[in-house]
Amino acid sequence: MHHGYGYQPGFGHHNFGGGGGWLTHMIISSVVHGLIYGAIFRLLRHLSLTEIVLLVVLVIGGIYLWNQNRYNRRW
Repeated sequence: MHHGYGYQPGFGHHNFGGGGGWLTHMIISSVVHGLIYGAIFRLLRHLSLTEIVLLVVLVIGGIYLWNQNRYNRRW
């Protein structure tokens, strides 16, 4: 099984010796995810359920169209 460099002792940009890089990665990842989710919930707090559903449909549709355009280029 292949392991990413961030999870191997001695590799990664936030490894504090002795294989603790995975723990540091998990803590930093949790904090970043918490900040992102907090920002999303603060932005959506004043929207109605209908507006949120419409926004989600538009975002998913936009991502789908962007991916279609990115992979179907004829250069």
